[in-house]
Amino acid sequence: MRVTLGKAWHTMGLLADMVRLEEVLFSLPLAYAGAILGARAWPPLGIAAWITVAVVGGKVGGMALNRLIDRKLDAENPATAGRHLPAGLIKPSVALVTGLVGLALLAVAALALNPLCALLLPVVLALLVVYSFTKRWGWFCHFGLASIGFFLPFSGWIAVTGRVASGPLLFGAAAGLWYVGFDSLYALRDVESDRRSGLHSMPADLGVGATLLVARLAHLGFLILLIVLGTGQGLPWPYWLSVLGAAVLLAVQHARIARTLSPVGFAHFNTYVSFALLAGTAVSALTGMVR
Repeated sequence: MRVTLGKAWHTMGLLADMVRLEEVLFSLPLAYAGAILGARAWPPLGIAAWITVAVVGGKVGGMALNRLIDRKLDAENPATAGRHLPAGLIKPSVALVTGLVGLALLAVAALALNPLCALLLPVVLALLVVYSFTKRWGWFCHFGLASIGFFLPFSGWIAVTGRVASGPLLFGAAAGLWYVGFDSLYALRDVESDRRSGLHSMPADLGVGATLLVARLAHLGFLILLIVLGTGQGLPWPYWLSVLGAAVLLAVQHARIARTLSPVGFAHFNTYVSFALLAGTAVSALTGMVR
């Protein structure tokens, strides 16, 4: 029994590593921030729990299927040949089941939240699956990921309100632009391997200079939309402090990438930015300053 439990625990660890579960740390804060702004307070515990299930399920399902779909390409690339599926650490059938379970959790959560979330569920499921193929079609693949990022704060907001309004649309669009910026910069590490494999990305197709410019413009747009959101919603000083913090973090990130052209450590920057926004909205709600 001890051996069986140890093996199961080891497999769970491999699966968590394969789906990069740690990246939930910069996904969940956006969804929570959207829910807080939608509720104008801390959202009910039950809704917060279902939001958590939805984000974790979507992350696990989407990434597991991405790794499954890309396993042959990963095996041909020396930089990714050591990943779990091409290296034989995880069987394709296990990855498939993991992906389906993740998407099932997302579906259950959406159905439990409200009819609008349930109505949008097929769109989100389609995006999570189709995104894995976009890098085969063109450099706009980063916008495919951005569409998924859009739904994090947008879905958190509508989960508590049950309706579409300008607020969640603005917050979702801001998140989408943020995703475009950091994902195009992250692709700098794979320029040569993408070109050898015939895959597309902004750096591989348009070049490093164009990628740096688009990323800067995308992140500038991200900050502008956050300003428009805060002004339109009448948000108090904690929110504005969090926007300032996000701006400083992005400035440091871009200064570093311009100097090194290396996206090493990006996950930390992304986590800090999303937690800054969550902190700003959470403190606003906690102090009763969100009207």
